[in-house]
Amino acid sequence: MVSVRKSHQVVSVDFKHWLVEQPLSLDKKQALEHLWENVAPFFQKHERYLLKAMEMVEILSGLNLDADSLSAAFLTPILEANLTTQDFVEEHFSKNIAMLCQGVEKMAAIKGLRQENSAGNVDNIRRMLLAMVDDVRAVVIKLAERLCDLREQKNNDEESRVLAAKESANIYAPLANRLGIGQLKWELEDISFRYLHPNVYKKIAKLLDETRLEREQYMSDFVDNLNNRLQELNLNGTVYGRPKHIYSIWKKMQQKSLDFEQLFDVRAVRVVVEKVQDCYSALGVVHTQWKHLAKEFSDYVATPKPNGYQSIHTVVLGPQGKSVEVQIRTQQMDDDAELGVAAHWRYKENANSKKVKAEKLIVLMIKLVGYAKYCNGKMMWQKVANC
Repeated sequence: MVSVRKSHQVVSVDFKHWLVEQPLSLDKKQALEHLWENVAPFFQKHERYLLKAMEMVEILSGLNLDADSLSAAFLTPILEANLTTQDFVEEHFSKNIAMLCQGVEKMAAIKGLRQENSAGNVDNIRRMLLAMVDDVRAVVIKLAERLCDLREQKNNDEESRVLAAKESANIYAPLANRLGIGQLKWELEDISFRYLHPNVYKKIAKLLDETRLEREQYMSDFVDNLNNRLQELNLNGTVYGRPKHIYSIWKKMQQKSLDFEQLFDVRAVRVVVEKVQDCYSALGVVHTQWKHLAKEFSDYVATPKPNGYQSIHTVVLGPQGKSVEVQIRTQQMDDDAELGVAAHWRYKENANSKKVKAEKLIVLMIKLVGYAKYCNGKMMWQKVANC
């Protein structure tokens, strides 16, 4: 699902008006305002770079990245266009911002490595991208930059779209998956799929659209029913229908040799509860209310996926015998699934000490990508055994 960007909803670009509209904390707005005072001249007569800078900030603010990361993201378009230099950044901004900008710049080396598309080579490139930066935030900034670029490819010729889509599908979407950032992964996959297989994409989109009204009413009734059952047991949780991404629909059709009508999870519901034990209580409610398909049950809470993903997945036969996928997870699991490592950078006024937060992030990095080492108070990246 492609989101609508506020940065593209204006006829003329007004940075200050845009900044006021952003749902950012005061410290982040102040950081961006200070940055703007120094770099506004570089954006003159280059409105498209300003739009891209704004769009990157919008993407990353949704991932809870900190003020330095947003500042580095804002600088990325003019650095890549050679409208300013790394020396300028080092002179006018903090060491941390300069380091992040340098990390993003290092990742541009992918352009010289993407010609060979064998599975082994592609995986090596993904590993190199993670290994070549000192701070994983630079990787997330680069993912946002690639997503912006991919969105804009719709205005280019077919060859350019296909090349960008292959790069995103082979390198950046799996990288987002490696870091557990579902928000970026799904959009990179869906847009790449639309460019690479436009006819198939349109066919599936049409099939989804043709049944939308009926499906939405069905899901509304299902959600209300499940909500009532949970309340009867005093289980606090949120139940909602979730959109199914077109690429994931096609992928499942291919993997299981199914027609669209045979898919179990075109209708999908997510249950977000407070505690781990509530996940299993909610599962009991679901399985008591509707017959479940044993072969379609997966407990990723007890056995998380390699990238740390946790959730219970089950498929039940709802009213009229229609299959519905139900995902059950805690709020923390939901944050981790959507934001990945970025979930642990959420701005908190009463947060623990920086040292504690850093150590938690390091543990998560090791769990997710198997590259990290920590020494002398600094996070470093290297390839380690069995990664």
